[in-house]
Amino acid sequence: MRNRKKLVYFALAISFLLYMNFSFFRTIYDDIERWNETATTSSSDLNALLESPFGQPGLAPTESADFFFGGFDNETGRTFDGRLIVPNIIHYIRFNVTKFSFVDYVCLRSAYLAQKPDRIYLHTNVKEIHFSGIYWQWIRKSERDLYSRIVVQPMELPKEIYGQPLSEDWGLFHGSDVARIQIMMKYGGIYLDNDVYVVHNLNAYRKYEIAMGWDEGEFIGSQVIIAHRKARFLPLWLDCYRKYNPNSWYYNAGERPTVEILYKQPELMHRVKLRLGVAQLMDELYESKEWPNWDQNYDTMHLLTGHRYYLDSHFKEYPDFNERNIQHYPYMFGKLARLVVPPNRLPRPPTDFGKKIKLEKLKE
Repeated sequence: MRNRKKLVYFALAISFLLYMNFSFFRTIYDDIERWNETATTSSSDLNALLESPFGQPGLAPTESADFFFGGFDNETGRTFDGRLIVPNIIHYIRFNVTKFSFVDYVCLRSAYLAQKPDRIYLHTNVKEIHFSGIYWQWIRKSERDLYSRIVVQPMELPKEIYGQPLSEDWGLFHGSDVARIQIMMKYGGIYLDNDVYVVHNLNAYRKYEIAMGWDEGEFIGSQVIIAHRKARFLPLWLDCYRKYNPNSWYYNAGERPTVEILYKQPELMHRVKLRLGVAQLMDELYESKEWPNWDQNYDTMHLLTGHRYYLDSHFKEYPDFNERNIQHYPYMFGKLARLVVPPNRLPRPPTDFGKKIKLEKLKE
């Protein structure tokens, strides 16, 4: 009888050890499936994690994934179990901006519809109470599901980096460049410039350590970043600012990290040459009425809104877009916008406009 009890206890002990080992290794490999949070030790930290907007109740904290990416294959990504390692959260940066433009609204809607993110973070130095504009009111009052996913995250505009003051001329842009790296190192997820239009769901990129647009003969495009917060490239990228050039718009954000890091270690990134649309698409968006296979060739598109005033030949005619003029805007951006704006938000064209269309059809 005693021997039988010993065998039972021994079997239970072995089972317990096997279970603990299995749980340990599962935790290691499931790091990001459990919402990208770091391991916590105190009960207060643990409760904060379990109650955080990143996780669902009952999710356990995980081990750090620092070692996970040693030898990681960014050509194939994580394939052995099909799990995604980048959290399904989207980040935008809005420094010194209170009003939501029509393009802001279109791009936010496109990301929401295509990705259905768990959270959309607006990192800003502006309190939500000061957000303004009809398009923000549309979101806040009428689009409950979209609004429920938005988190307004306070963040000050960086004024210096590694003890070096940021450029007075380029301060807003360089501050945003620094902030996006810091945000990705803290949270991971999907960073988008405010004028990036999302064509397709981006889950295919969430199996990589980090994925960015990097076309042939170009520097990386920081308008779209899809990354695990422990991606090896991120701290190296931030370190590029130790030799900060205040006189160049894109030296530290794009040129230096490409030349000094990725030329030597391209394996640190999943390179996307076309589909993230960070190249110059001005003609296709604002000059072309037809764009064959655009929806087959791109997953996101940078709309270059801030460059229209000197690159778009129709800028004087359409200096700003809104829900009224977008209905008759004949170029490709008009089509993209109309695909994501709710039909009830687009006022019907005037009666004479409708008559003109009918007359043109009759003439044909």
